[in-house]
Amino acid sequence: MKKILLISILAFIGTELYGQAFYSNRINRKWLASGGLGYARGLGDLTNPGSYFDTKLNVIGGIHYRFSNRVHAGINYMAFQLSGNDLDIDPELNTRSRGLSFVSDNMELTATASISLFPTATRFTQRRLINPFVFAGVGVLFYAPKAEVPEFVRNQAGDPVDSLGTVPRAGEMVYLRQYQTERPNTYGRFAVVIPVGAGVRVKVNDFMDITAQVSNRITFTDYLDDVSGVNGRGYPSLDQFDLNNPEDITALALSDPTGRGEIRGNPEDNDYYLIFNVKAEFYIQGEFLNKVFGVGGKKFNIKPNRGRGGMFNFLKRRRY
Repeated sequence: MKKILLISILAFIGTELYGQAFYSNRINRKWLASGGLGYARGLGDLTNPGSYFDTKLNVIGGIHYRFSNRVHAGINYMAFQLSGNDLDIDPELNTRSRGLSFVSDNMELTATASISLFPTATRFTQRRLINPFVFAGVGVLFYAPKAEVPEFVRNQAGDPVDSLGTVPRAGEMVYLRQYQTERPNTYGRFAVVIPVGAGVRVKVNDFMDITAQVSNRITFTDYLDDVSGVNGRGYPSLDQFDLNNPEDITALALSDPTGRGEIRGNPEDNDYYLIFNVKAEFYIQGEFLNKVFGVGGKKFNIKPNRGRGGMFNFLKRRRY
């Protein structure tokens, strides 16, 4: 689903870029189509606080509109992955004994507004070479943590419980939500997110900018990694699992892989994640979008070679 959505966004951007007279600058283009790559880092109960480079790739695309000379607003779609593993956490934190891990493929849809430090000239081609900005918004996150099923259910000594035999689906990657590993606590597939960040926009030519931005995604869930804690920081009690039910045996093995049953998580703080992106932004006429939203650019005459610029022309002028 996320691949289809991403391909649709990129196809739409391509249509807007090449299906019109792209190099005509008689339209004061207020629509921006963007796409880019970056990294995501989750911060939760399975994160090593001392590591800042345990990141995963993300892909982002979006459509924005310039409402004024400083304010942009638009919609963004991002696909990214988060992961965590007790084995990667500093031994001094005493959490390796849990044996917990997860990986999650996520999709995020957000509406954001940005405010630029410097105002943009009336003609979009005369915008500044470099312009920092801040942004914030609101969105929805689809998340689905999964993990590998352990081979055995273990007792507090760490030994396999022979009477239960090999755990059903051992060695398979399964979605953790369906097994309710922190019974009776449950969580849904979606969470509200609040993106807050800053970035810088660099003009490459009349029709294209490159932006780099970093942001914090505030969430209202502690289950991005399937770990929070039951009755404080503990594990669910054994009477929550029916050991005559194969699915409950799998759930117990996923909930407490080592059998130690001590501290599972910290429910006092919600999970969040950091995003870094580098994007290409294209100024488009957006005729279809103008019809849908009833907005559009204003025509004006531009004399040849006026308002032209960008990073490459700026560097060229500096040479002479």
